[in-house]
Amino acid sequence: MEEDQVKRQIAGVCTLAAVAAAVAFPLAAANAADELAAPTFSQEGGRFTESTTVALTGPQGAEIRYTLDGSTPTAKSPVYKKPLVIGETTNLAAVSIKGGATSPAEIEGYIIKTAEEPLLSFFVMSDVHTSALTEKNRGIWASHFDTLASINPDPDLIISNGDQINDNNNNTAPDHQVVKTIFDENIDRLGLDDTPILMSHGNHDVGNADMAKYYGEWFPNASGGYYEKTVDDQTFLVIDTERYSGAQRAWLQGRLAALSAEPDALNKPLFVVGHRPTANTVYDGAQASNAALTADLSGYPQAVYFSGHSHLNLNDERSIWQGAFTAVNDGSMSYTETPHDAYQIYGNALWDEFTIPTAQALYVEVYADRTEVDRINFAADDERTYTNGAWGYQSGYPFASAGTLAGPTWTVRLDGATPEEVRANFDYTSAARDNVAPVQQGAPEHVVTAAGADVLRVPAATDDESVYGYDVRVRDAATGVEALPIRAGAKVLADFQIAPRPSVLEIPLAIRNGRQADAPLITLTKGTRYIAEVTAVDMYGNRSEKTSVAFVAGQVPDTTRPQVTLVSPTAAGPSKTIDIRVDATDEVGLARIVANIYQGGKLVKSTQSPVAGTSGSHVATVTLPDGAYTVRYNAQDAAGNISKTSTFDVVVDATAPTVTVKTGDSFTVGDAAGYDKVSYKLNDAGKIDRVELNGVVKDLTNNAWSDLNFVKPGAFGGVKGANTLHVYDVAGNVTTVEFVLR
Repeated sequence: MEEDQVKRQIAGVCTLAAVAAAVAFPLAAANAADELAAPTFSQEGGRFTESTTVALTGPQGAEIRYTLDGSTPTAKSPVYKKPLVIGETTNLAAVSIKGGATSPAEIEGYIIKTAEEPLLSFFVMSDVHTSALTEKNRGIWASHFDTLASINPDPDLIISNGDQINDNNNNTAPDHQVVKTIFDENIDRLGLDDTPILMSHGNHDVGNADMAKYYGEWFPNASGGYYEKTVDDQTFLVIDTERYSGAQRAWLQGRLAALSAEPDALNKPLFVVGHRPTANTVYDGAQASNAALTADLSGYPQAVYFSGHSHLNLNDERSIWQGAFTAVNDGSMSYTETPHDAYQIYGNALWDEFTIPTAQALYVEVYADRTEVDRINFAADDERTYTNGAWGYQSGYPFASAGTLAGPTWTVRLDGATPEEVRANFDYTSAARDNVAPVQQGAPEHVVTAAGADVLRVPAATDDESVYGYDVRVRDAATGVEALPIRAGAKVLADFQIAPRPSVLEIPLAIRNGRQADAPLITLTKGTRYIAEVTAVDMYGNRSEKTSVAFVAGQVPDTTRPQVTLVSPTAAGPSKTIDIRVDATDEVGLARIVANIYQGGKLVKSTQSPVAGTSGSHVATVTLPDGAYTVRYNAQDAAGNISKTSTFDVVVDATAPTVTVKTGDSFTVGDAAGYDKVSYKLNDAGKIDRVELNGVVKDLTNNAWSDLNFVKPGAFGGVKGANTLHVYDVAGNVTTVEFVLR
């Protein structure tokens, strides 16, 4: 089948539908009855050369927000304005926003490669765990193969690395025919008949003879379960990790030595495929075995060992390891796992469960100077593995998240003239491990659901690689005693496995006491005050700074702002001082009232009063140098809500007017010993308001400059002998002059 025909055939099947990863904060999800449509993408995900351009289209009048980091867009995400040029491998997610509602998120994964043609391209998957030829299994695997073909419709090889079926007891050998049938149906449907299939033997599979019987050339060694396959001049050594010893070990040792002796072998990858991870490699050796295999591979830095078995997720950077050689975890196509140290959010409670219903595999391209490994989500929807203890795996096929990326591309380079030089240039070594802590994006918030359940709303932290989970500790505020029995060292899963991953986690403050969906809940005591502390933790255990929130269980948090009124000042001045009074009220209880004074945008004086009760006042008198100021005032209640900050502009004038005697006989005759007549020049930057001479008041025109002329006995209140003159400015400052008239 021609490539364009294949792409037309899978079009629509691989289009990623809306992901119902509702963003609870800060965007409000649309009601189901009138749900806002998600944006449409002009370009489906897949593999592209150099770049691809994606135009987004939303409902009429809707705004589109998007992200390029795999997270669910929020109101703070970039606004879509023009088609996006995708120039590197990434996930693009988008939502529509209109009238306070937000749509479900749409997401696509784009793998961007250079124009260079790879020497070889292949997929590596494991842990198929399929034993029933049901409509559901056929639907799941149709979605998986469509995803595979959307990335590369003509791969050179497909590897299924062990555990093809669910179990190897009770005469389950015919289950392998189920896997063969499902694979054959999709291979025929997509025109992949020329693509070789390699299979390895896993701990859940039946014996090698039965596997060879059902799979034929896909598994050619009926006795030992190990074999060699060359595809386009690239050698693959497939081993049976259930019995790695004796003849098989001698065979692998011999083939490694022989292949490594060929010209330029040091700089060419030598692929080894086995079901179980080998000791002390991926995930720090979790669920690993076969220390002898580690020893045998350690002599060959060009060896690249693919393994499954552990089901440990590919989102974790520990899924690749480089030391003496390279080891890569190839995920799982049935379900993945965490390292048994996390609680999942399951309905209205936390669930102590390590399985995740995601399907992941690897897409590998080999070039002359490097091998690129991409981590593919075949299913990363928001589902759960169990329902009342029964396995469910994935159900929403074709999967909305299919084809998204579980992380950045891994690049394996074999640069160097000696084994030591090659190893020295490895990128994924223990010494190069991430040591950057996550950064929290805000404090948690306590909310109470309509059903009365306590929930911790946590904005998703950011990390240079990936946030694994949140260390959540809830303590009685009075006693400090732990209130929820969360295991020491265990985290609440960050749901990093979902595509797109949530931007806000709604963490139930209850724990399910058992595997059943209806198991009893361990909850908080209503009416008791608690403190919840949250620390974000990344895949390597780096920890963020701690955030916290205090709350009363079962009590709907107070989210209403206090109300404030400025009683004084009421006029802009000028005035000698700033006399402040701010009144505030709150429906639950106040904490403080603040009035800060700024000049030119800079804080020059802060005043505040603690307040208890539902009403109160803050009073302060502030003396400052002359000038223009702004009073900014608000109130905070006991729940931390802050009123709207209001402002009032004032002018301070604390300088008294200047009064000088005007010279010249036409204005003044006499001297300080006595005047026949006298005139005065009056000046004040804040303007002259009035003069008072011996109790006689004269209003002036509120100008900066003014005059009092020709004062003599009988004029303007002047008298023979001692006289007293008071000159007032608008702010009330006064200058007093004593003089004598003859």
